Amino acid sequence: MNQHSSNTLRVTLRLEAQASGRVAASVIEFPDCRVEAATREAAIAKVQAAFLEQLARSETISWDVPLPNQDLNGSERRMESPWIKYAGMFKDDPDFAEIAAAIRAEREVEDDTEVDPAVYSLDD
Repeated sequence: MNQHSSNTLRVTLRLEAQASGRVAASVIEFPDCRVEAATREAAIAKVQAAFLEQLARSETISWDVPLPNQDLNGSERRMESPWIKYAGMFKDDPDFAEIAAAIRAEREVEDDTEVDPAVYSLDD
């Protein structure tokens, strides 16, 4: 939903031809607001009226949901980055140390080529 100006609300209407030849119309942002009519124009008018009626009976409010500070076991929940659990996971991995050293060495090469051009050569 887009707020168009201070006193309008922009919604998207969906029109769908039915096998019966009728036209179904709905408000995409409010899926329970759906109607059918004999013509496209009638369906648009009918869904607009239904939506305005629904809007008149409704109220929209914002709610700031308080996040719990304890987990399901009653333990204190720490709010931390989801990535922190991966920090240091390869600290004692000799394979990773070898890979990291190779990457570091490649970055420190002082020539103009980043990659051996022969790797990408089209010549046979």
